[in-house]
Amino acid sequence: MSEDIAPLRPLEDFEEASIYDDAPPPEEPPGFFDPAGAPASSAPRKFTLEPFEAIVFESREEWLVRRLIPREGVGAFYGASQSFKSFVVSDLALHIALGWDWAARRVTQAPAVYIAAEGAAGLRKRKIGFERSHSNLPAHVPFYLISAAPNLGTERGDLGALIAAIEGAGVTPGLIIVDTLAQSLGAGDENGAGMIQFVANATALANKFRAFVLIVHHVGLSDDKRMRGHSSLVGALDAQILCERKEGALSTTLTLKKLKDEASSINITAHLGRVVIGQDEDGDEISTLVVDAIEDAEPTAAASRFRDVPRLQRLLAEVISEAIDDSGEDLRPFGNGGPRVRAVADRVVRELYYARLAEQAKPGKDQDKLVECQRKAFGRAIKSLADAKLLVAVLHKGERFVWLS
Repeated sequence: MSEDIAPLRPLEDFEEASIYDDAPPPEEPPGFFDPAGAPASSAPRKFTLEPFEAIVFESREEWLVRRLIPREGVGAFYGASQSFKSFVVSDLALHIALGWDWAARRVTQAPAVYIAAEGAAGLRKRKIGFERSHSNLPAHVPFYLISAAPNLGTERGDLGALIAAIEGAGVTPGLIIVDTLAQSLGAGDENGAGMIQFVANATALANKFRAFVLIVHHVGLSDDKRMRGHSSLVGALDAQILCERKEGALSTTLTLKKLKDEASSINITAHLGRVVIGQDEDGDEISTLVVDAIEDAEPTAAASRFRDVPRLQRLLAEVISEAIDDSGEDLRPFGNGGPRVRAVADRVVRELYYARLAEQAKPGKDQDKLVECQRKAFGRAIKSLADAKLLVAVLHKGERFVWLS
């Protein structure tokens, strides 16, 4: 195994553990008052009340993949056999581990743990294919493989052992892939209590690491758009993505069927290509598939407006939209009687735009020249969008705020 994918300790090295093994012993809840006037119990409290002014929300911690994969929770990536589910999911996990944009969406970098409950040999081939397709990989990629099937479908299953394996390796994952659900149920019943227990264990795993657990699953025999098994799974998911491939095609379409608190029905097409990774004993080529490109299958109305705008100007429009989502403010730019708009400070857009351009800079390029190129590109992009009446800018609080018209 290459050093780029460091092994986690195998699950069989740990004793069987219960979902409740690490939980503190139950304690008597303190009463609201002591009738005898005795002081309140000093036992540690299980529940904490946050006062209104202490409740905060960090917008930049909301997404692993912007508007696609939440920062925390449980989701499913499902489809029929041979729909390239595992190929696309492994590519997604590697991009998150590297902090690289995926499907033209900003990614929050985080270590990824891939539990290959079936097909670990295929995952090893895809890892080599990814290396062959990306010459700019850093020395260390925080992507870890567990090539064993944990039992997450029974109460006295492997949740405790799985958590111990991850913690024992010193890894704090932001993404945990379980591929596949069927191979991780143990003796549990997919259509009953086993699925309910699996959901509880997946949720506990996500909560333990404040991570997103992404499950690879199959569709039913009679309905190729519905996940197989007990309905408790659908209700527990924060994101649900259907993978569909036309017979013979080297591409697959991803449809976002569910995303809590956000619009769904986003369609994305992933195109795959074959990469030779070696030869067998007879001299025949050994190959695998890797994701070559990912694009929106059906451009949104907003994207269509910028179809004829040059690439860097389109990039700026995407950055402005993203910056408004993350750091926008509501303001009335034309006085108290005018309409309210949501805009963002120019400096926020500039910083994000530079970061996106820097990702595309060639290694070894002179840093001063790069900064100057970025500054000029930003100025040209702003002017181009303003001239096309696709962008509006006003002074607010002593600085320039912008929004898309």
